[in-house]
Amino acid sequence: MLTDVNRKISIIAYYLSKFDKDAIHSLGYDTYSSAFEGISKRFHKNNNYMKLRRDEFDAIVSNVRQGWNKRAPARAVLQMHEDLKNFSFEELTDIVKTLISDDDLIHEQILYTEPEKKIVTSYTEEEYETLINQNDVNATIQERVGIQNIRVYDRRIPDGLKRLYGYRCQICGVTATIAYHVDVSEAHHIEYFTKSMNNNPQNIVILCPDHHRIIHKAHAIFNRDYHAFEYENAKTDKLMLNLHL
Repeated sequence: MLTDVNRKISIIAYYLSKFDKDAIHSLGYDTYSSAFEGISKRFHKNNNYMKLRRDEFDAIVSNVRQGWNKRAPARAVLQMHEDLKNFSFEELTDIVKTLISDDDLIHEQILYTEPEKKIVTSYTEEEYETLINQNDVNATIQERVGIQNIRVYDRRIPDGLKRLYGYRCQICGVTATIAYHVDVSEAHHIEYFTKSMNNNPQNIVILCPDHHRIIHKAHAIFNRDYHAFEYENAKTDKLMLNLHL
């Protein structure tokens, strides 16, 4: 069974295996060794860890390396291949960049909307999430630290997670994109953003509008050990889909 960190590492390793040098360069690295070292350190692993994980996928992904061709791929490796094989290079690049995004790329509850650059503050968490889930590609959220340092809320993080799950709700698996060709999935911050200012992937789940409203109205608490939302009436909603938590 994959741990939470290993799920993320497996997605990145699959990306490196499938797209090879294009993947290395898209992540800002010049060489394989610098990429393996940099990404491994990001997840507090030794320098060769990411290379070994990439090699697991080489035997089943079409590329120039044989990888671990003399041993059968693990079940988790095969499942990850099934989950990710239909993503394009651009789509998977966005997803991987989301998963390895720096912890400092967070936030603040000041919403600038082009072209007026209006400042919106003092919203409840539900009102705030309604704003950030709107399809406004020009909206950004910024935190001013001191005089010159500005941290930017990166909308690409929830958008990348939505693509990762095919715009499906992580609880019920429902999506409107197949039947209606529209995306109504929403990003929910496990620890409310208005309090935690945490926009990292490990603080976000992708939900359908119904489950999103229910979780807010019923004040559900997320149990990270069981990957489930727990309610006061003892009901639980376990995540059906989980590749990043």
